[in-house]
Amino acid sequence: MKKISLIALFCLFGANAFAVDYSTGNWKFELDADGMLGFLETKDDKPLGINDWDVKTSVTYRLNSTQKIGAVYSVDAACVDDDEYIHDAFILFQDKTVGRAEFGLTHSVARKMGLGLPDVGDLRLNNKSILYKKLDLKKVLISDTTATSGHESLRLNLATISTDYGQYGFSIAGAGDDFDFAIDTAAKFKQPFGKLKAAYSIAISYMDKPHGYEDNSFTPPVYADWRGQIALGMNLQYNSIVFGVSGRLIYDEAPIGKSADGMVVGTGASYDFLQNSISLNYLFSDTNLWKHHDKDTGEEISGDYTNTLIASFRHKYTEHVSVFMSGGLASATPFFAVGLRAGF
Repeated sequence: MKKISLIALFCLFGANAFAVDYSTGNWKFELDADGMLGFLETKDDKPLGINDWDVKTSVTYRLNSTQKIGAVYSVDAACVDDDEYIHDAFILFQDKTVGRAEFGLTHSVARKMGLGLPDVGDLRLNNKSILYKKLDLKKVLISDTTATSGHESLRLNLATISTDYGQYGFSIAGAGDDFDFAIDTAAKFKQPFGKLKAAYSIAISYMDKPHGYEDNSFTPPVYADWRGQIALGMNLQYNSIVFGVSGRLIYDEAPIGKSADGMVVGTGASYDFLQNSISLNYLFSDTNLWKHHDKDTGEEISGDYTNTLIASFRHKYTEHVSVFMSGGLASATPFFAVGLRAGF
C-alpha cells in the first residue's frame, strides 16, 4: 500500500512578517523574520510536526553616496534541523557602481545567481525542500537545480552589479571541514525589454577532495577526489505567465560509498490572475548517472531516480495575507499541502 501524506501548514509569520529597520546618521540596522508551523500525517496516522522559519539581521554603514560596508547574520529551520546555527555570517563591501564583495560563511555566487523554477507553494522547491525531508522517501535525490558548495566554509564572493544585460560572479572557499577548497563562477543575463522578458543563468563549481560533504540532509556524505557541477537556468515571462526550465549536473571523481552525484532537471510554469496564482512543476533526479565503481571494493555504486510533480494554488487576500495549497506525487508518494501566510 502506497503511503499517502497530508501536510497541513499554518504560517505564524509571513515573508518579512515583521521587518524592522532603524537608521541613524550613516548607520542602518535591519531585522527580518518569517515562520511557518504545521503537521505531516501519514497512513500510519502518526502526525509529525513541521515548521519552517528564518531570521535575518544586518547592519551597514554608508561610507559615501555609492559605497557601504556591513555585516549580515541569518539562521533558519533547515540549519537548526541539521544542528547548525548559522546560515549566513559575513561582512560585505558594496559599491553600487561596480559590485559587491562578501567574506564569511554564506552560499557561493553559483547558488545566489542561479535561476530556479516558478513556484507559488511553500515547500522550498528551489532549496532544501521540506517535502523530501518529511516524506522520508528512503532514496538519494538531488532536490534542486541550482549548484551549491554549501555555506559552512569561509568564502569570498565577488560579484558585479546587476544591469539590464548581465551580472558576473566568482567565489573561492576553504578553511572548512567538508572539502579542501571550492571555486565557483556564475553569470546571469537578462533581456527585460518588450512583452517577452527573459533571464538566463549558468554556474560552474569545482570542489577539491570532498570528505563528508552533504548536499542536503537527506543525501549521503560525499567522499571523492573531486566534485564538479554545472547548472543552467532559463525564465521567460509573457504578461502574467512565467515559464522556467533548469538543470544541474554533478560528477564525483572516484567516489566512495553510496552515489550522491548525477543530475536533476526541472520545468514549470506559473500564471497570475486577479488575486490568484497557480503553478505546475516537474522535477526528475537520477543518481549514479556515470556508473561509478567504488574505488575500495570495485563494486558498482547503487543509484536512485525520483520523479516529482507539484501543482500549487495561491490566493492573495491582501498585500500581507495569502493562502496556498499544493498537491502532487514524489516518487509515487501522493501528498497534499495547505497553508496560510501572513505578513505585517
